[in-house]
Amino acid sequence: MDVKREAEKNITEIFGMLNDVDLDVIRSEGISLRAGNKVLKLEVSLDQDLTIEDEIRNELKLKLRDRIKIIREKVNEKITEMSNFVSTIKTEYDRKEKDLKDQLKRATPMPNITIEHARSGLSVVRGNNRNSLDWLVQGIYWPKYIDRRPLDKKFSKKLLSNVIFLITTNENKIVSLTTRQPIGLDYFQHYHQQGSGDCWGSWTPTRDWKTPNDIIRCAREAEAVLENINTGSIATRNPRGMPRKDTVMRHIIKNSDESDLGILNQATRRSGITENIRDNDAFVWNG
Repeated sequence: MDVKREAEKNITEIFGMLNDVDLDVIRSEGISLRAGNKVLKLEVSLDQDLTIEDEIRNELKLKLRDRIKIIREKVNEKITEMSNFVSTIKTEYDRKEKDLKDQLKRATPMPNITIEHARSGLSVVRGNNRNSLDWLVQGIYWPKYIDRRPLDKKFSKKLLSNVIFLITTNENKIVSLTTRQPIGLDYFQHYHQQGSGDCWGSWTPTRDWKTPNDIIRCAREAEAVLENINTGSIATRNPRGMPRKDTVMRHIIKNSDESDLGILNQATRRSGITENIRDNDAFVWNG
């Protein structure tokens, strides 16, 4: 029931009780006098209205009516104050309850990420939409081949860069995968990236995921795809900070040991990249 209506009901009951007060039904029950250990009790033997009693009674009625009026006003004022106070509390409670429900609706349960996942370069933040997550997987961009033909070892090493694979999921679905710069998360410029998208050739990221390991696996597959520059699907011939496609073509070699790509510099080693950090037995890029 509404607080104000409940208060009005209580006020009506209280005022009804006050209105029932009637001096006409008030009668003296007699007078008792005490003298020492003796009590003298006078009883009414005849009930007869007297003029002076009527005057006194009427005077008392007027005074009682005035007093009841004041009591009614005070009671009404206090109950109204309490009603407004309770209504304010209820309004604030309803607002906070609504805010909490809205937050719960927008909330996305965070997955259980362990230190082992972090060692593999994985972190995760809430996405822009409900049930959306943005997974950040640290990786490397290291083109080693062009059209599946090995590049010169020293030249290939110069193309190596740190990169972030940003994988967006919604519930149990992978909805996008893009390459980003480690600082600022701007789009990472490479031969198969243009604007806000990456060209993955005929390779398609796994659509479903169950555990964080599936996200890491998806990023590593994308990393392997980018090891080969496919001239049939180049989007940018001269990515920012990288040599032109024609320059890369001039560094194709024959009869090379694909497992030996030269010695990495100390700065590269400090970032966690080693000569054998990635071991891919097969090419994933088929486009």
